[in-house]
Amino acid sequence: MVKVTRTRLRLTIRKKLLVMSLTLLILPIGILGAVIYQISVKETNQLIESKLSSSVNLAVALIENLENSVQSGQLTEVEAQEQVRTLLLGNKNEDGTRPINQSIDLGPNGYFFILDNKGELLAHPKLEGDNIWDKQTSNGTFYIQDLIKAAQNGGGATYYKWPLPKSDGTGNAVGEEALKISYAKLSPSWGWVVAAGSYMQDYNTGQQTILKGIITTLIVCVVIGIAVIYIFAQHISRPIVRIAREAERIAQGDLSGKALTVRNRDEIGQLGISFNQLSGNIRQLVGNLTISSELLASSSKQLSSTLGETTAALVQTSSSMTEVANNSEKQASTTQETSQSMEEMVKEIQRVAEASTHAYQLSMQTLEEADKGNSLIINSSEQMNAVSNTVDDLGITVTSLNDQSQQIGTIVSTIKGISEQTNLLALNAAIEAARSGEQGRGFAVVASEVRKLAGQTSEAAERVSVMVEEIITSIGHAHHSMSKGQNEVAAGVQAIDDTGKAFERILQATRTIVDQVEQSSTAAQQMYMGSEQISAAVMEVEQVSLHSASAAQTVSAATLEQLASMEEIAASARKLQEGSNEMRALVNQFKLE
Repeated sequence: MVKVTRTRLRLTIRKKLLVMSLTLLILPIGILGAVIYQISVKETNQLIESKLSSSVNLAVALIENLENSVQSGQLTEVEAQEQVRTLLLGNKNEDGTRPINQSIDLGPNGYFFILDNKGELLAHPKLEGDNIWDKQTSNGTFYIQDLIKAAQNGGGATYYKWPLPKSDGTGNAVGEEALKISYAKLSPSWGWVVAAGSYMQDYNTGQQTILKGIITTLIVCVVIGIAVIYIFAQHISRPIVRIAREAERIAQGDLSGKALTVRNRDEIGQLGISFNQLSGNIRQLVGNLTISSELLASSSKQLSSTLGETTAALVQTSSSMTEVANNSEKQASTTQETSQSMEEMVKEIQRVAEASTHAYQLSMQTLEEADKGNSLIINSSEQMNAVSNTVDDLGITVTSLNDQSQQIGTIVSTIKGISEQTNLLALNAAIEAARSGEQGRGFAVVASEVRKLAGQTSEAAERVSVMVEEIITSIGHAHHSMSKGQNEVAAGVQAIDDTGKAFERILQATRTIVDQVEQSSTAAQQMYMGSEQISAAVMEVEQVSLHSASAAQTVSAATLEQLASMEEIAASARKLQEGSNEMRALVNQFKLE
């Protein structure tokens, strides 16, 4: 977030407009007035200098005329010179002073005076006869010397500061200096330096009038300008002030204000319209953000809840798959034991088959001996006893084989139960994976493989069960035959004493025994082949069980990884919920109504 530092300005826009406009108004008028005043001062100075030079030129012309009178003998030079002094100033008083000739307009304090080239005053209202060659102004200027030089150079004016007379009529303090101008010109006939001097302020009445007029005009223009500028500034600043207030209110989060009333049809009016559009857009944006933040908070909360349920389901799935793996391991162990038992059973059946073959051979020998006649009755009796013993052993073996076949049937039933339980667990795992959605797709594939393996195990167990039932049936037949053979052998033994009388019956019984032994041998061979098939099936079940255990472990590991992913997603969901809460808190700072 950008932090805005607000600085309180000393001048409002209204005051700035007033200051700027007054500056633009006063500055040109002031400059124009100053230029006009300077021009008037310059013109006045030129006018004063022209007037003094004209007066001096007239005085020099008067001297030249009187010199002509002197030359013509009408006047003496002394009379002519005194006449010049009298005409320019006045008659000389008893105290040696002369009055200022008021008929000559050189200003209230202006007068003529005459010098020679050495600075001696030849005519002066008060200092006539004094030498003022070394006279200086207050700043050390030898103004008399400058005046004489100007006269000798064809005439010229000299400006210098000089104290005002005691009664100058201006109200200035006694002895106060003022700018004075003196114009001097050399009279060629007498060598006089004729000069006329006057204070500049004696001719500045027009300048003061011009200055007062300029000041009055400036004041009037400023007053009128202030009024016009104030109205104009109000026209400009008032809507801007309203916009600034509304902007400050919006900056403080208050969006409940009404739209500004725009009356201006200029850029400020366009600014007001744009500001109304901006505030409306901000109000709409904040409203949308409020709704979005609520939806985001609700969605993130629902997501967190769903992730919690998914995590619990994954935990349960992981536990189920662990149980499946354990059961598969137990099944593999049980199958391995069954395989070992089947190997032992195969060996026993092989021994039964060998015994049956041996019994068959003995029966054939017995038949041969019976054919030899009565002479071999004793040997036949002994052989019959051996046959009886062998048949007894074979009966015991067949009985044991029958019991072991029953145990194999029990084992096969156990394998079928384990397969059905594995199938059920795989089905539950597939259901849990389907609930997990996209995250459980890989787990569903593994569960499907486990279910297929469980189905194959169940089918193999079914086949083994059928085979075992067939073996049990064959063993039952063999057991029945062996029981019957035992009975026949017992009858033969009991009738051995009456061999002569019942020899034919013994021979027939011996043949019957041979047939039965042959059948028993054939059954034993078939049982041996069936036991090998059962052993192969048990080995297959063992491999399937091991594969099921490995697959269950893989599924369990995948479930744990998915559980870790669910925890990361849950953490992201919590952060999302925190962010939505922060955004909602920020949005709630704005007041819409």
